[in-house]
Amino acid sequence: MGKHSRKLTQKLARINQPRTGAMKKSAKRPKKEPKWHSWLLSTVALMILLSSTGVIIAFGWISILFIFNPEQVSWLNEILPEWAQLPLSQSDRPQTLPAIQLSLSQKNRIAGEIIYLDDQQQKSFLLPIFQKRANCQSNCQELVELRVYQRSKSLEFQLHPEKYYNLVTQMSVTGLTEFFVKSPFGEIASDTNNQEGKKNLFFTEIKAFENSTSLPGFWFNLRGEYKQEDSSIVYGQIYYYNPGNRSLQPMLSWKNPNGQLPKWEQVTGSTAKELVIDQTVGLEPHLQVYQIKAGDLVPNSVVLEEINLKSVFEDFGYQKSLLLARNGMWSPALAWLTSLQKNRKKPFPAAVQAQIDLIRLHSQFTKSQADKIWASPSQQVLTDLIDGRWEKALQLFTASSQNAQEIATLLKTDRGSLWNRTAVALRLNPNRQSVLAWAYLMLAVQRGEQRATSWLQEQPSINQENLTYFQDLLAKLNYEVTTTHISQIIGGVQQISLVNDADWVLIPGTADLKITDNQVWYEINVSAFHHLASWLSYPFTNLNPPKSQSSQFWANLLGISTDPTIQIIVWLQDGEQQISPATIKAVQLRNGVLRLLAAGVAIPQTQNNSLQPKPLALTPAALEWVQPSPITVQELYQQNPQLVQLMLENTWRSWQKSGDMPLSGAVPKFPEMQVKMGDWPVQLIDVTNDGNLDVVLTISGAAIESLNQSAPIKPSIKGGNVEAQKRPRTLIFSNTGKVIYNDFSPKSQQALSAIAHPANDQSLILLVESADRYILKRWSETNQRFE
Repeated sequence: MGKHSRKLTQKLARINQPRTGAMKKSAKRPKKEPKWHSWLLSTVALMILLSSTGVIIAFGWISILFIFNPEQVSWLNEILPEWAQLPLSQSDRPQTLPAIQLSLSQKNRIAGEIIYLDDQQQKSFLLPIFQKRANCQSNCQELVELRVYQRSKSLEFQLHPEKYYNLVTQMSVTGLTEFFVKSPFGEIASDTNNQEGKKNLFFTEIKAFENSTSLPGFWFNLRGEYKQEDSSIVYGQIYYYNPGNRSLQPMLSWKNPNGQLPKWEQVTGSTAKELVIDQTVGLEPHLQVYQIKAGDLVPNSVVLEEINLKSVFEDFGYQKSLLLARNGMWSPALAWLTSLQKNRKKPFPAAVQAQIDLIRLHSQFTKSQADKIWASPSQQVLTDLIDGRWEKALQLFTASSQNAQEIATLLKTDRGSLWNRTAVALRLNPNRQSVLAWAYLMLAVQRGEQRATSWLQEQPSINQENLTYFQDLLAKLNYEVTTTHISQIIGGVQQISLVNDADWVLIPGTADLKITDNQVWYEINVSAFHHLASWLSYPFTNLNPPKSQSSQFWANLLGISTDPTIQIIVWLQDGEQQISPATIKAVQLRNGVLRLLAAGVAIPQTQNNSLQPKPLALTPAALEWVQPSPITVQELYQQNPQLVQLMLENTWRSWQKSGDMPLSGAVPKFPEMQVKMGDWPVQLIDVTNDGNLDVVLTISGAAIESLNQSAPIKPSIKGGNVEAQKRPRTLIFSNTGKVIYNDFSPKSQQALSAIAHPANDQSLILLVESADRYILKRWSETNQRFE
């Protein structure tokens, strides 16, 4: 062993000894590697290492998914060649639609109606899945799941005559909590996180949104209905399918007491429509508007963002406008913002423009409500105040003591909506007298006259003069109503033989619908009646009567509580009027048509109804006929030659257009027309209510025929000719010779029956007979025509 150890030691020593030749050779190569080259090699090596690690992790993750949930990696088969397709389980294999439906039925599930996602090309669709609820009597199917299927792209299944589909994604549906559905309205009605409580209300229906083709992806509305006592709430949830990442997503929950469903509308004018949820009940608008925005967390995703009224930047006028809007004064807020927009050098930011559009949407509603003619003065005042029409509402309040009494009831029942508007309006303009008046009246009816007067005296703009004015307003609330509304009704009338009691509402004082032997029934088709401070005309779609349509309501509205008398007027063959009284017994309103049922003696039947006006019904105080003394065309020519020349030329052209004269014929020379038409009577009367006399020319059929020499004269049964027995027709000219009313319009079936003053009104109206009813027409200064 000793020898062995020494030999080993020597060998090691020999090995460790440096060699002279090697040292010399090393000394001849002193160059080193460049630093940048070393750094580059290290970086490349690190990148290769990291990418390899990422690939390994990705393959590992895909492998885990394939093991535990093969459905999640089925998309790889679309990019892999056929020989490399991943083997999936039987449940993940493509299926035909009947096979899908059979599979669901075996699990006690029901396949709903398919919603195609590709315009009926049947390449992809959404399938709602329902199940039956146990111990259920009605609406027993509840929505429990949503699935999206896509046509299989595998060559194996493409060759089959039947269509095979892959399941792309699925999501269970649980409904909304009862807590959310029953929570108060006006709060966050679309908060998807507000799902407290255990009891869920299920969905019974799903539909794709209409008019949503311009939107990204596909949008669906799930809905249900919750009934409580005599009302119901419609609720739902909006889902979005993103074809980019093949995902279904619930976007927001909603509920609505008025039955209106969410819809997509163009609100802001952007390329994409906005989602509008209309929760309006009654006269107060409540509209939620959502815009589609890009999501931040997931690529290629979207979110719904509500347009709110939070301040975006500091500006005095802008801040005031938002204050008005937040307190329900939409129209004043819009007017202020529109004015600011015009005066700005730069346009508003997009967020502010969206706020303006939201305010405009609410303003359109309040304006349309205020523009309506309401049967009740309190409803009219309420719509005016909501729209910020303080002065107009005050005029209606002061119109009569009856109005004041009814409006006082409205102010008593206000729960803060009107007061908040008034307080904000005073905050912005404390000197506006009409707003001060409404604040004073609200305080008086709710907290007493002493408290209201004390508050009023503290206001900066109050002096003894306007204090007296406000106290006079308050006196109307304390005035005992002793006056009655005088009936002013106009309409066409016809005699009827059968009356169905169930079709009519009896007026007070009428026990039953019976008549004596010498009486007949008349049905009066109302054309117009006077109520409050204006005339209401057919169609009466804005009357908005109470659901019960009580007899007292109609009696007060029409002014027939104390005197239900109405006159039946008939024109005889010689043009004479015959007037017979009748008594109104009942009222009927259907589809905007207002009818009265009256009993009276029989009216005479004319032999040729086409030559006389139709029978007319009106109350004694309704109209006052106006019949100025006529003069001849020649006499008018001596006063105004230019007017007559224009008038006769326009008359002839009107005849040509109506077919009463040949179109091809030239207008005769003025001297010729003057000779033939110089003796015709005209009436001078201010029908446009502008202080200038207009010319009314009424022409008989015989007079027109005498001018039309080329037309053959056809004898009538009693001699004469048919043309001569046409109904007289009227032209009205302004003081410049322009035609402003014309019975000779082509295919016109109207005829002027009379010119009259409405009761308590100095302006004139035209009573015009149309094909089926009488119409009241008044000159519109704005539109320069009779309306």
